[in-house]
Amino acid sequence: MNMEKLYEYQNLRNDYFKLREKVDSTIKKEELLEWKKKIEQINREKEDLKNLIDEKSKLIEKTNSSIKDIEAKEKDMEKQLYDGTSVNPKELLSMQQKLAELGEHKKHTKDAYIKENEEVSDLQKELENKKQELMKEYKPYQDEINAYKQNKEIEKANLNELAKQIKEMEKEIDSNLLEMYLKYTKKLGNNVLALVRSGRCEGCNIDIPKSDLGDVKAGNKLVNCENCGKILAIL
Repeated sequence: MNMEKLYEYQNLRNDYFKLREKVDSTIKKEELLEWKKKIEQINREKEDLKNLIDEKSKLIEKTNSSIKDIEAKEKDMEKQLYDGTSVNPKELLSMQQKLAELGEHKKHTKDAYIKENEEVSDLQKELENKKQELMKEYKPYQDEINAYKQNKEIEKANLNELAKQIKEMEKEIDSNLLEMYLKYTKKLGNNVLALVRSGRCEGCNIDIPKSDLGDVKAGNKLVNCENCGKILAIL
């Protein structure tokens, strides 16, 4: 029985299953998905800031327009007040009161205008910080995504190559021995074959009876470890 070839076959299968587990793993994919969600959240915050700045800018334009309207009314009222066309004391007093009210209204409106501009300035700084935060995250994320895709393609190609090698090696192993091995994998997993080292089973590290050890050395029949059930082999 060609146990060396069977042991080589077992190692090849181990390589295949380890790589397949890596290919099927979703850990990295989930990490990238969380990273993507983080970037999307930053981008949403950036867009919200832009929209808020646009709204505030429109409000500033409206406030500025109100200031101009007030100043136009002031100018018109001052002209009426000081051009001498009105001499009625009550009218003059009423105009002076309205002019004072306009002045107070203009003051409050200008204060609002200054405050709105300060708010927009702060929002623009916040927006710039958000853009920088997005850039800081986006490029490394794209690099990581590209590397992930490339590695997955390489791993899949390697997995297909290992599968081909396994199929080719199966042709070199005695069909009865291969059938027996594959039958054992259903209850023992892939590591069906255990080497004997210093009289011990490599699978469970238990001493092998001398009679069994002699049969293993002779290689005339399959010998199972009495403890773990693996097929014993000396290479």
